Amino acid sequence: MLEGLAVWALFIYLLRMVGMPWNKFTQAFAYIGGGSWLLFVWVGLITYAPMDLSGGSVVQSPHIQLRPGSTQIKGHVDEILVRPNEAVTKGQLVYTLDDAQYQIALNKANAVLHSAKVALSIAKEDVRIAAENQQTALKDIEISKNQVAAAKEDLAYKQTTLQRYREQNRVVKHTITESQMDQQRTAVALANAEVVTLTSQLEKAKLSANRAALDAEKSALNVKSREVDVDTERENVAQAQWNMDNTKVYAPADGYVTNFIMREGQYVGMVPRMQMYTNEKYVLMRVNHQAIRNVKVGQRAEFTSAVYPGKIFNAEVEGIVEATGESQGNLLGRDDNIRQTTGQNVMNKHHFVRLKLEESAGYDIPVGSVGLAWISAEKPIGFLQFLDVIRGIIIRMKSQIYYIWSM
Repeated sequence: MLEGLAVWALFIYLLRMVGMPWNKFTQAFAYIGGGSWLLFVWVGLITYAPMDLSGGSVVQSPHIQLRPGSTQIKGHVDEILVRPNEAVTKGQLVYTLDDAQYQIALNKANAVLHSAKVALSIAKEDVRIAAENQQTALKDIEISKNQVAAAKEDLAYKQTTLQRYREQNRVVKHTITESQMDQQRTAVALANAEVVTLTSQLEKAKLSANRAALDAEKSALNVKSREVDVDTERENVAQAQWNMDNTKVYAPADGYVTNFIMREGQYVGMVPRMQMYTNEKYVLMRVNHQAIRNVKVGQRAEFTSAVYPGKIFNAEVEGIVEATGESQGNLLGRDDNIRQTTGQNVMNKHHFVRLKLEESAGYDIPVGSVGLAWISAEKPIGFLQFLDVIRGIIIRMKSQIYYIWSM
């Protein structure tokens, strides 16, 4: 590290300025000490203040597909309200699809809902009619009971009269004529028949009342069924309305649309035709194996890019990518080939760390920009904090080079 060597050279220069002699002992101290210092700083920097010197730390941003909320919502583009690479705000209408078929589906759903509501009203009216019929049947039972009771009273009276006639003729012969006796016997027979008839009518009234009660229960169940139909059709209307609403595509976050080629009249199906990036930006930085164990979420970091030469952007460790693409196993369940696997991964000596980038006012780093980044990693002792100073000097020196060379 030339920077560490420069610090040691400055230290020796200061010693010479205060009168240190330049002999073989002091020369040995300068050279051996310089080498030791260089080794110490080198190990310390790569372990406790890692920096991606490749210049390949890339600025990324969450990527969003601008399309309807379901792949079932398809159609031709009706109107595009933004231009390529234009900034958008959350909730801004981006484009619309031709909604004719979804308007028809919504109208049909509303019509079916209205029909279901009418059927529900009819079912409720049937409940009311069934209840009235049941009450009528119960009143018929009461009337039949009274009629049966009256008929029984009349029968008992006529039977008593017939018995009195017989007793009277027994005591005094022919007091009651035979025609009167026949007439009374007929009256008793008719009264008995009337009791039987009214009793049958009473049983019939009870059956009618039971049937009316069953009809009332059936009508109540039919109301519940119609209520379920209404609820179902309401959901169908809500689904149709949702489909209708999703023919209008809005920006879900602040950001900007990409260089899209979608045009009015183009069909939007399974594949989205427009994308956007949010204003949230982060840096994907590689960290060597020696330092990854010391990197923790929340640690301070810095980033610089040729987009803004000489400018240092603050950042913070947002996450550590625990797995790399090289760790992907064989999806076919085949065993890995030793020579092929080790040959491909022998140079894999890094992990990815995600840094949350803080853009200062007036600065806008394009997504995809690359540059240098370093992290103030965890250190075993406070004395090693000076390594952060060296890294800060290094990145600021290299950021000046961006004025003439993008590295």
